[in-house]
Amino acid sequence: MASIQFVIPGPPRTKKNHNQLVTTQGRIRVLPSKAWRDWRDVAVLYLRQQWVRFRKPSISWPANCTALFYRERAIGDAVGYYQGLADILEEAGVVENDKWIESWDGSRLLKDATEPRVEVILSWN
Repeated sequence: MASIQFVIPGPPRTKKNHNQLVTTQGRIRVLPSKAWRDWRDVAVLYLRQQWVRFRKPSISWPANCTALFYRERAIGDAVGYYQGLADILEEAGVVENDKWIESWDGSRLLKDATEPRVEVILSWN
């Protein structure tokens, strides 16, 4: 089984809490929270920097994502964190489409107030 590992430093954020409604061109849009967008911007940079060393194309085959979310506080639900991380992995070009993440086996919500981070292992056959 092949695998790659990443670390995203900083406190992870869930995507689905505190959405914002904005009006653009006369239409109302729902945006993820500012906290998630800020985390996304940093996480995408870290992932892109780490991904280039593998010299591989984006993952476009079924994969498992084991994600250990070390949060500063024990809040948020797993699905929100998974969804947010999957979107970030896609935006960073690690996975071609987050549909390729077929399982989250081994993922956990943990707490580490002194060093919040996300440790990610993507694995496939």
